[in-house]
Amino acid sequence: MESKRNWKAYWVFGLLIVAVLQLLPTFLPNLPAFYTDIFDKQLSYGLDLKGGLELRYTVDFKKAIGDNTFRLRDSLRDRLGDAYAKTQSKDWGTLGEAEKKAIGDRFVATRSAFNTLKMDFKTASDRALLTTEVVGTVDSRFQMHSQGENGVLLVMPDKAVQTLKDEIVEQTLTVIRKRVDAFGLVEPDVRRSGDADIDIQLPGLSGRQMRMVRERIGQAAQLTFRPVKGDAKVFDDKGDAVTEFKGKPENQAPTLALVPESNGAYVRADKKSELIKFVKTVSVPEDVLIGYENVEERDPLTAKVKTSFWRTYNLEAKTTLTGDNLTHSNVGYESQGRSDPVVFLEFDSRGAKIFADMTEKNVKNQVAILLDDDVNSAPVINEKIPNGRARITLGRGGSPQLMMEEAKSLVTVLNNGAYKAPVIKVHDIEVGPSLGADAVQGGLISMAVGVLLVVIFMVVYYRQGGMIADIALVLNLTLQMACLVWFNAALTLPGMAGLTLTTAMAVDANILIFERIREELRAGRTVRNALDLGYGRAFWTIFDSHITAAMAGAVLMVYSSGPIYGFAVTLLVGIGTSMFTSIVATRLVYDYLIEKGKLTELSV
Repeated sequence: MESKRNWKAYWVFGLLIVAVLQLLPTFLPNLPAFYTDIFDKQLSYGLDLKGGLELRYTVDFKKAIGDNTFRLRDSLRDRLGDAYAKTQSKDWGTLGEAEKKAIGDRFVATRSAFNTLKMDFKTASDRALLTTEVVGTVDSRFQMHSQGENGVLLVMPDKAVQTLKDEIVEQTLTVIRKRVDAFGLVEPDVRRSGDADIDIQLPGLSGRQMRMVRERIGQAAQLTFRPVKGDAKVFDDKGDAVTEFKGKPENQAPTLALVPESNGAYVRADKKSELIKFVKTVSVPEDVLIGYENVEERDPLTAKVKTSFWRTYNLEAKTTLTGDNLTHSNVGYESQGRSDPVVFLEFDSRGAKIFADMTEKNVKNQVAILLDDDVNSAPVINEKIPNGRARITLGRGGSPQLMMEEAKSLVTVLNNGAYKAPVIKVHDIEVGPSLGADAVQGGLISMAVGVLLVVIFMVVYYRQGGMIADIALVLNLTLQMACLVWFNAALTLPGMAGLTLTTAMAVDANILIFERIREELRAGRTVRNALDLGYGRAFWTIFDSHITAAMAGAVLMVYSSGPIYGFAVTLLVGIGTSMFTSIVATRLVYDYLIEKGKLTELSV
């Protein structure tokens, strides 16, 4: 039993030491480099304390789904035209434009709603060409409903619309996060709010940074296909430049490195921002675009990421093939019994021609698929692809589960990139730093006064027990702030209120314990028995009060944003630390005093 208590004491003491070490960079900015390399995070402040920019965008998912319905219309016209030409013993691919138009007029397609396509046919035989199999090969999410004698409605059900809407909003959220992260800002807060809104809080921005953020986020996400320029050799002779650049402290690029390859060297680094800073110093030819890929090297057995880094690609600057030409992509499997997952792509008629020309010119070369300037995949083209349908094999020698995850991830990027949902700004507020400074000062004063009054009261009223509770109170505040750093959460003005509230809850828990111990002492219990029964009988009362507060905090965190979200975060963190310090830490102090013979009677 004594050994178990000793281990608990070591664990609590070690946790306290780590928390203090983590908080030192926040309060002592001029620490040695080796120290900040280990504890590289600091407590950051929210928008209401530091000032900055608050934006809200709404995602026009209906337009995105409606555009996809238009692409379904164009693809079905080609499929039905091909099927009709075969009934006439003709080849759709060899027909002239006039013949294609005459056949296409037999199938009139109009979009009656953002998720509904109405097809009218001249004859019943033409109507018979449209089957569920034909629709399924283009977009299986649409369902067929007969209307009139030769009419058909293709409708995307509400459930599929909801699923697709969530995918579009989440993809837009991911794109915005990537763009914000590229600025290298401290503690940006980007989260989904409500049905299709995205809230962005960026503390500590200058006026110039605010303008850049507004311009960058306002741009639509762009999906492009670009051949890799193996003959560009942009970085082949930049070894000395890389060494010189990373050697300057102001550049902050310690992991920058040049990697030579037979088809052209590339630059890599742990952070994308390091690459962007260096590329800005390099003279890049006008016909070359530098792309950036996040490479993850995984364990083939466990699929866990072993290393992760960013690298550059030399790509063709000019491209005519974008996500606007992609009608659909899905995950499938190779033929002939192979189990490796592949991604199947399908372009519209214009995209098919462009893709055929591109693949013909780049056989045995890589073609990169980009979302903005991030390379999501760079497959090798083995042969010309003339029919507007392509497949990308993603097998890298890993587990089937890992390859399937990679394939699904790429399909999500391709499909959502093809929808290209517009984002509309609905909220734009600048918060001045002077207001934040006043709020910080007022919040700190109120916290200090509140904590000081509690400390004095506990010592006066509960004497020795109050001193032990005050020690636990200091530990509680230290752990709360360290948790905010570990969880990458910013401290807000309501968050300060949350810290004060949970401090009071921690003291309240100690008061419950002390009152139970007093009752046991009045009943004639020994010191050890009074402690055991006092802590044991007070536990469930403390647990019930904390768990109900935690449930309210969880609801606030899920359904709120901004300052209220900051309050919820600190509330939940404080509930956990107050339970720990009140029940575990104070009990360990009492056990230590009893074992050392320094506690013969309880003063509570």
